[in-house]
Amino acid sequence: MNKFTSILFCLILCSSVGYAQDLHRERKEFQENTTTYYGCIPFGTDGMLLKTLDETTQTSGKIDIYTYVKYDTAFQIVNTTNVTLPARKANYIDYTNSENHYSLAFQTSGAYTLTIINARTLATKTIQGKLPKNTMIQSIRAVGDYVYFQGFTKELPILIAQNIQTEELIFGKIIPLSKRNFSIISFEINEESGEAYLFTKDALKNDRLIKFYIYKDGQKTFETIVKSNEPDKYIVSAFASRLHDNSYLLSGTYGNTSRNTATSVGIYISKIATNGTIEFTKYINYLDINNFTSYLSEKRQEKIEKKQERLNNRSKELEINYLMIPHKIIEENNTYALVGEAFYPTFRQECQHISAPGGPTMHCYQVFDGYQYTHFFLLGFNANGELLWSNSAPMYINDKPYTPLRYLSINKESQNLKLVYSSWDKLYLHTYQSGEETQAENFPYINADEKLLLSTCRNRYWYGNTFLSFGNQKIKNKEEHNKRDIFFIEKLNIPTK
Repeated sequence: MNKFTSILFCLILCSSVGYAQDLHRERKEFQENTTTYYGCIPFGTDGMLLKTLDETTQTSGKIDIYTYVKYDTAFQIVNTTNVTLPARKANYIDYTNSENHYSLAFQTSGAYTLTIINARTLATKTIQGKLPKNTMIQSIRAVGDYVYFQGFTKELPILIAQNIQTEELIFGKIIPLSKRNFSIISFEINEESGEAYLFTKDALKNDRLIKFYIYKDGQKTFETIVKSNEPDKYIVSAFASRLHDNSYLLSGTYGNTSRNTATSVGIYISKIATNGTIEFTKYINYLDINNFTSYLSEKRQEKIEKKQERLNNRSKELEINYLMIPHKIIEENNTYALVGEAFYPTFRQECQHISAPGGPTMHCYQVFDGYQYTHFFLLGFNANGELLWSNSAPMYINDKPYTPLRYLSINKESQNLKLVYSSWDKLYLHTYQSGEETQAENFPYINADEKLLLSTCRNRYWYGNTFLSFGNQKIKNKEEHNKRDIFFIEKLNIPTK
């Protein structure tokens, strides 16, 4: 594919700690002014796809032609394929499971186009259909022969299951009690069981109501209300994982008020047996997690510790409000590991002059300015939900997204967790064994004779101990003063100690 200008080189960067000298990094850079690069889509040992859009192929303005370039695990190009989606007045949503990549384009008229790309063969299939007019799809999930569209139509929630073999549409029934207070908490799939898990938040008078739905083969198979078993704790968020014994482990956050709020004061896990009964529910205050406040200055940490000690002497518990997005539960040898990323909303002040009879006045107000990520934490539990270990570490995230994102990329070994994320100019690597940190290092993205002018980076877990890092960068050479705008991919192989 010679329309790409690529540079491939290996970077072996050294550090004085651990085994950084053995970290193997391969990097590709692309400098093509007419091509937009959207990112890497990993498929384990089946390789990965690089999604691009070449402006020179866009002729009529009515369609977008996306090119997917397949790389094998040796970081070599294997094949390419093109996907055509409508461009005019269309919204796009992508989703990837372990076998396929899905691209959905939908319009306010209700017309939609769904394209499926098989990761192994690059075979593509396109389905076109019609949704109710003015339907807004917020997310899609896919498992087995079904793709689920979740969104709203006429302010009412909607869930639609698309059979990709028969092309049949099945409309799921989600009936909110209150339009104003209804929201979707989470929507995930389990490829091993072929199930989709949906959590909703609703309100009945002043009572917060969390519902858990399970769908399989396009049909709802289970529905229950998720409640706290303690009067002073209220469920805020919820996610589900199916365990090896076919029970379900719910994880999420809880708060200390019945008001409809997204802030929380701790983590809970709850196990639901196959017959629907709750086997246990455990709560962990954020401040009971080791090093949870390590992202703060020493002075602020000491202040919290002293306040916590005073309350403990009065048999009370100190709580702090936070937001958290978890990763999927990792189950291994009858133990569970939960990793979460903590953040809080930020606001800026805006002012405007308003004309009034007595003269112009200034009105100032707060505007949401995105979420600031501060740290991550990890917890280990035994089969009975008892806390085995916990830990936490600061995160150095420069951008502030307007919707919660997962910045951490994680392997799937609870006893030897590897966590990778990117900041402006560095790649961060943490390794934990049974909750103890055994490695904490960072590596610069550029050489010493270069200066980073612009950088947006993301990471994805690929396979084994291999991760992907990719994004857009503008780099200046300090001596020659030349600049280059590039899209880069790095293959990161982290050795096992």
